[in-house]
Amino acid sequence: MNGTIQKWGNSHAVRLPKSILSAALIQENDVVTFSAEEDKIVITKVRRRHKTLKERLANASGEYSFEEWDTGAPCGGEVL
Repeated sequence: MNGTIQKWGNSHAVRLPKSILSAALIQENDVVTFSAEEDKIVITKVRRRHKTLKERLANASGEYSFEEWDTGAPCGGEVL
């Protein structure tokens, strides 16, 4: 299957057929990375994985204080 590089604003673009995206398991709005290898352009889907709590807090610093606040008495069908 062939395509054409076309000007799009100050950049260039190529339209990717749906069959190619489906075969690569890439969908609209997926985040991808681009790399160049000799005479090839490689598009790779970014696989995001959820960070653990330990990873999320690894760069945290400083003292944090937390306090509870009173939200008042129940006024409806809240579960207690």
